[in-house]
Amino acid sequence: MELSSEKLIKEIESRYLLSVDEVEKDLYALVIKLLRKFDIKDGQFVPDYKSKLLLSTLNKEIKKILEKVTINDDVMKFIEDFTLIDQNIAAVQKSLNSIVVPKSIFNSQKQWAIDVTVNSLVESNINLRFINPIKQLLYSRVSFGGSVVDAEKQLKQIMLPDNGNGVLKRYMGQIARDTINEYQGVINQQIKVQFGLKGNRYVGGLLLDSRPQCVRWVTEFNGYLNDNQLESEIKWAYQNGSGMKPDTVPENFCVKRGGFNCIHECIPVREK
Repeated sequence: MELSSEKLIKEIESRYLLSVDEVEKDLYALVIKLLRKFDIKDGQFVPDYKSKLLLSTLNKEIKKILEKVTINDDVMKFIEDFTLIDQNIAAVQKSLNSIVVPKSIFNSQKQWAIDVTVNSLVESNINLRFINPIKQLLYSRVSFGGSVVDAEKQLKQIMLPDNGNGVLKRYMGQIARDTINEYQGVINQQIKVQFGLKGNRYVGGLLLDSRPQCVRWVTEFNGYLNDNQLESEIKWAYQNGSGMKPDTVPENFCVKRGGFNCIHECIPVREK
């Protein structure tokens, strides 16, 4: 059987991102509607006090729309898809280790996955990654009397580009991948502890920009590390690799793996 869950994760992420399409359109319509409230003369914005008031409402209005992708049916459907991850982990453990994973391990983490997904949208990162680029564009165009047509074109390029990969969708996709990968890692770590497994299969494909530690563990170690190798290999990664998460230790290696946005999975197995 195929050990890597990369394909399954991409399928779950794709289904979730379909729900973002309408939200992106709503947000774009909101911002364009806001633009047309500004004082305009000869196709240029007129910097005035009214402009500052309108710009100050942007955060609040955008966050109202973003609520559509936080606590809603689409998020719950996304979490329901984690059952496919559960089934895959259970099948892999039965095949590799003859272990029947108890359902309680999966059930205990479902609420965590919901909280992480929702919190990722309401914390400051949504301002940094999504709202701020739009605000900066509007502030620069409005404050200095820029062209309205140019502002609309640039907003469309940010929010609804021709390739269909707008800034919101990119951000939401990252949230989805991170949540699934970390959920999977937490489950694997619990299985590892509960069943006393001392081996680690490091599985997943390599990309042109794969980090040195991931290349090393997949190729030089043939995708397998014993627990007694983890401490030295984590140290090697910090010194010679890149993108490692802070406080990565052998006890949480299945969760943190090769670092931020790592596509690999650490599957606990019996020691060779």
